[in-house]
Amino acid sequence: MRIRIRKMEADRTAFAEKVARLGAQAGELASNEAPEQVSVRLIERLEHAERAREARANLLLDVQKLQDVREALNAEFAAHETTKQDVLDAFGVKTLLEVVEREQLRERDGLQSEVDELEERLTSELALNDFIQAQSLLEGLDLDGRAVEKAEVERRLADLDASLQQQLVRRTRATDKLDAIGGDSAVARIDAERRTVLLEIEEKAVRFIELKLGVMSAVSALRVYLERHRSGMMSEASDAFALITRGQYTGLTTQPVKGGEVLIATQRDGQSKVADTLSKGARFQLYLALRLAGYYEFAKLRPAVPFIADIMETFDHLRSEEVFRLFGEMASVGQVIYLTYHQHLCHIAKVVILDVMIHELG
Repeated sequence: MRIRIRKMEADRTAFAEKVARLGAQAGELASNEAPEQVSVRLIERLEHAERAREARANLLLDVQKLQDVREALNAEFAAHETTKQDVLDAFGVKTLLEVVEREQLRERDGLQSEVDELEERLTSELALNDFIQAQSLLEGLDLDGRAVEKAEVERRLADLDASLQQQLVRRTRATDKLDAIGGDSAVARIDAERRTVLLEIEEKAVRFIELKLGVMSAVSALRVYLERHRSGMMSEASDAFALITRGQYTGLTTQPVKGGEVLIATQRDGQSKVADTLSKGARFQLYLALRLAGYYEFAKLRPAVPFIADIMETFDHLRSEEVFRLFGEMASVGQVIYLTYHQHLCHIAKVVILDVMIHELG
C-alpha cells in the first residue's frame, strides 16, 4: 500500500509539473489553482484552438473558391470586353448604344428596300407607270366583286384546262388514225379536221393564258389590298367581336399556315380557338363582326351602301342588345337594314336605338 501511495504521489507530482510546464508554454500565469483546474482550462483552450484552426481552414478554402470565381469572372469580363471592342471597331463607334442605333438604321433601310421592291413589283404586275397610280387603282377596287370574279375565272380556267386535255387526247387519236390511213381522199379530210382541232386548241390555249394572267393579277391585287387594309379591319372586328360576346372573347388575330392564314379567336382566359372550331352561335357572331369591320373599311373609301343583315336567330337577349347598339352606331355612317320575323328583336331594337324605324311587311 505504501509503495502504491508513493507511486500515486509521484504520478500526481509529475502531472502537476507537466500541467505547469504546459501552462507556461500556453502563457498561463502562475497561480495557486489546483493542477486539475488548470488542466481543464488548458483542455478547453485546446478544443477552442482546434475549432478555430478548422474554421480557419474552411475560410481559407472559401477564400480560394472565391478567388477562383473572381478569376473566372475576370476572364469572362475580359472576353466580353474584347467582343465589345470588336463590335465597336466593326461599326466604327464608341458605345454600344450607337451600335443599336446603327442596327436599327440598317433594319429600317432593309424594310424600306422591301417596300420599294414591293411597290415596283406591284406597278410592274399592274402595267402602270408608278406606284401612285397602282395605289389609286387598288383603292377603287370592289374587293367582294373581285373575289367573285376571281372565283368565276378560276372555274372557267378549270373548265378550259379540262377541255384542253380532251382536245389533246383527240389530237393524239387523230394522229394515230392519220398514220393508219393510206393515200386516198380521207387524208385531206382528216388533215382539215386536224387543222381545225389545232386552231381550237390554239384559241383555247391563248384564252387560258389570258385568264391565267388575269387571275394572277387579281390575286396580286387582292393580296396587296388585304395587306394594306387588314390591320384596320382586324382591329374593328376584334372590338366588335369582344362587344358582341360580352367579353367572352377578347379579340381576333391571324396565324399563317401553308397556303394562307387562319383566323384565331382569343378567349377571356387567354386560350385561343381556330374560327372553324367555334360553336355555331360564336361563328355567327364572328361573321357579323367581320362584316361590320368590312363595312366601315368600305365606307372610308367610297359612299356607303345599305348594310343588310339577318343573323341573330341564335343570339341571346344580351348579345342581341350589343348587336343593335353596334347597328345604331353604324347608322351614322350609312343605312342599316335588319330583317327578322322575331317580335322580341323588334322590342330590343326600340329600347337600344331611340330613332329606329320598324317596317312590318305583309
